[in-house]
Amino acid sequence: MYLEAADYNQINNGINFGLRVRLSDKGLLNLPQKPDILYASTPLDFFYREPKNKQKLDELSIRIKERIRKEQAKPDNSDIKKSFLSKCYIYANKLRALASKFLVYEHLPDFCNSFRLIRSLTPASPQYIEEWAKIGNSIHNKFINMNIEDGKIEKIAKSGEPHIFLLNHNNPEKDKFIYPIFNSFLNYAYTAFGKQNDCPRPNIIVSKNVLDLVGKKFRNMYKKMGLISVDASLSARNYDKNVMPIKYLIEKFIRKHCNLFIFPEGNNSIYKDKPLKDKFQPGVAKIIKNILDANNTARVVPLGLSYSPDKTNMGSVHIGDTILLRKKGNQIYYAKKGLIEQFLCNSNSKDVIGEIKRLLSLELEKSVILSKIE
Repeated sequence: MYLEAADYNQINNGINFGLRVRLSDKGLLNLPQKPDILYASTPLDFFYREPKNKQKLDELSIRIKERIRKEQAKPDNSDIKKSFLSKCYIYANKLRALASKFLVYEHLPDFCNSFRLIRSLTPASPQYIEEWAKIGNSIHNKFINMNIEDGKIEKIAKSGEPHIFLLNHNNPEKDKFIYPIFNSFLNYAYTAFGKQNDCPRPNIIVSKNVLDLVGKKFRNMYKKMGLISVDASLSARNYDKNVMPIKYLIEKFIRKHCNLFIFPEGNNSIYKDKPLKDKFQPGVAKIIKNILDANNTARVVPLGLSYSPDKTNMGSVHIGDTILLRKKGNQIYYAKKGLIEQFLCNSNSKDVIGEIKRLLSLELEKSVILSKIE
């Protein structure tokens, strides 16, 4: 039914990442030029100037948490061990909270300016999108490999339709930088088309730990920038707490008020030996099914991420073809560029979540493979 992801190792699709795009090179997009955005900077760029002490503490915290999660996933843990692991996890988070303080102290003026800026903006304002579009403009020594040459960013922005972006999650420290840069290119496209008043606003689903481990001011900034927290624990997950934020996002998406960015592996990304399809969480497929039930259509874009040891290279992003999922009566179909619409499953079948998950995990895996082609 589907082309296997492994087959994509043999595909030459004309994208070779020959162009290393600087974070500030949005002018390379095939769009009307907006000098007031292209040559303007934002204090938010201080996020891309992390001091080494912060990087080391972040890396240490992540290594500790990965070990804790693996232990928590064992089915035969005693209550004492569970309690001990939970306390260790809290202390690992405190390491990252300490790391965030290094970033603030190193760039205190930019942090204060960023805080004032974000506090003054409302997501509904055109200035909010324009500020997103400026991210990376002052970072001239960092590059990203991204297949901008095929015009997918322009097509997404021109459509004005909300999209769900799926990103693999193989490096928690680096992944957090890729999302804002891709989103900055996308929001520049919105401004170039004059859509900053009514284009979808960015929302990214993150583990509540991301917000728990930072101070109040950082937390307020992150929330204003579109971060929505959910309980993504590997053990003792409280699903009830996730109902309201997910329902809120689905309603926004249906009203065309937001794009959704999701790392569907979540905390399962620690299982490096498992294939992506086994780490892909069914909750993502449930969100899409709920959107289809209410709206009949959902557009999904896989963003494959990979990284290079080159310190000037932020990583590679392969923007996959948009997958259009459409519900007709009790049947769900999907279509991609160059392919006729194909039947996926019945919407009331027992395995509807599994079928959506299989399709999307395979498409994301293809983009991950293609992100590594150089």
